[in-house]
This record gives sequence, C-alpha cells and structure tokens, in this order.
Amino acid sequence: MGRRAVASLFSLLLLAVAFSGCIAGGDGDSSSATDEDLIGEGFEGLDYVECMLHEELERCWNVFVPKTVNLSEDVPLIIDIHGNTLTMENQRDLSEFDEIAEENGVIAVWPQGFDNSWNSGYCCSTASQLQLNDTGLIMEIVNKVVANHSVDENRIYLTGWSNGCSLSQKLANEHSDRFAAMACMSYYLLDDPGPDYSPIPVMEIHGLLDQIILYSNDAIHLPNLEAQEHGAIQNLLQWADMNGCQGSLPDSNKPTTFYSVQSFTNCQNDTVVTLVTLYAADHNPYEESYDIFTGNQGTVDTNGIAWDFVSQYSKQIEPEE
Repeated sequence: MGRRAVASLFSLLLLAVAFSGCIAGGDGDSSSATDEDLIGEGFEGLDYVECMLHEELERCWNVFVPKTVNLSEDVPLIIDIHGNTLTMENQRDLSEFDEIAEENGVIAVWPQGFDNSWNSGYCCSTASQLQLNDTGLIMEIVNKVVANHSVDENRIYLTGWSNGCSLSQKLANEHSDRFAAMACMSYYLLDDPGPDYSPIPVMEIHGLLDQIILYSNDAIHLPNLEAQEHGAIQNLLQWADMNGCQGSLPDSNKPTTFYSVQSFTNCQNDTVVTLVTLYAADHNPYEESYDIFTGNQGTVDTNGIAWDFVSQYSKQIEPEE
C-alpha cells in the first residue's frame, strides 16, 4: 500500500523604517544607526526593528537578543514567522518565543509579511497573488542577522504559524543547506520536493479541531486539486518520503493525555519526521487565545515542544576559505 493510500486510511498555517539606517528600539523609540554602529555596541538586551528594500518593497523584521545571550560564543537563531492577517508583533505575543529565547540564550527574529501575508505556494492572499519572493527575503534577513550577531550557523531554526508554517516548510525544502531543523504549527508543505533538498529534522504540530486548515485536508483552498492532497497525515508522509525514512508507517507513537507524537525515526542524515496531534486545539495551537481562536487553553506547552525538538539538532557547515 502506498503512503498516499495509507494517508487516506489515517485521515478521518510594519514598522516602516528606512534601511538607510533607522532602527526602532524595543521601547518604540527610533534612532539613526548603521550596521557598523550596532556592531560596536554591546549586543545583549537588544530588541529592535530593522528594514530594507527587497525587490522594490520595504520589508521589516524584529530582532531580539536577550540579556541571557553569551557574547563569548556563537548562539542559536530561531526565525518565527507569522500567519496570514497577523503581524510580527502578533506572532511574538502569541508564540512567546521571546520567552524561549530569554530562557535559552537564543537570538529570535520575527519577519513581517507584505500585507500581513506570505507567498508559500498557492497560499496566501496578497503575497501569493503578487508572487513575492518571500523565501529570498527570509534568506536575506538571515544573512543580515548572521553578519551583525554572533550566530552559530550550524543551529539556525525555523518555526511559525499557519501561513508562516507553510513558508517555514517551503524554506526547509528549498534551503535545507542553511537550516538545522524546523518545527511549525497548523499548515503543510505546498510545494513539490526541491531538487537540492537534503534531509533535515521536521516537525508539524496540528490541532485535531482546526477549523481553517483542516487536519484531513486543506479545505480552505478547495476545489484546488492540490489542496485535497494536503492534510496532516499526508504532510507527515510526504516529508518521510523526502527524508528517505524507512517503512510506510511511523515507527514511534507516543500518546499523552492531550496530544500524541508520531514519528519516523529511521531516516537519512540521522533525521526525524514528526507530527504532533493536539486533541483539543483549533487552528491556534498555542496556549493563549487569539481573535476567534481559543488555542489549547494551556493544556500543551506547544512552543516548548517545538523548541525542544529543533534545539536537539545541529549541522556542520564548512567555513568559507
């Protein structure tokens, strides 16, 4: 039985300031500073928004370097990407990855999508309609943060919600050479496997009661034929295929009171492909409510699960000569 057939049996994500050097601090004030000015200062405790022109559009992102960052060594970087209609501020408040960064001495970045959307395939809204190069944007942001901060380039991670999750998976698919691992919430990979993809660890977290991106399929985009093939189980099996995992079914199943963790653990490059199913969560998998989405109401430490997963992994990037 093929994996798609197995899936069917199983089934019943702006602060407008000029790149000329205007950077907004965490208190909302802005001051003129170039990259060189910032490099000369102490980096711990920084919380700022930076912008640049990317393909003739002004694009911005929030960088948080907590005081717990150890300036004597390179530290991990986590990119946390918001969902459609949200802002980078909304995502930061909702996912609370600033707290993860503070607790673990990690640099965190929240990019801002154009018209609060990302082009991650056939989703979503303005960014998709304009066919924006959002993967190129995120890669340029990563390069700038790496240039300005002491980032361990072997430990750059992806996370995000909904449209931000599908973009995270698109980035993992297209730029597996750059990211060590990905764990995101409430959406699927909307592209075919990239020709240069090399397996990295992947986790997708999905609420069984998701009313927007259904657990069984991407119904919000039906009758799109591709959308019919995208569900949580199908997504798990697609990544398992891409990672060269052994077997047609997950070889690890860890049920708990409020969620289950199903994984393929015997995969190429010593990678793991995992689906976390939240029994009582809607489209919002996080603990806090947002808009009409109640989330998991504190039953599951979702961002903690994502961080615990990605932070296990590191890749070896050969230094440039």
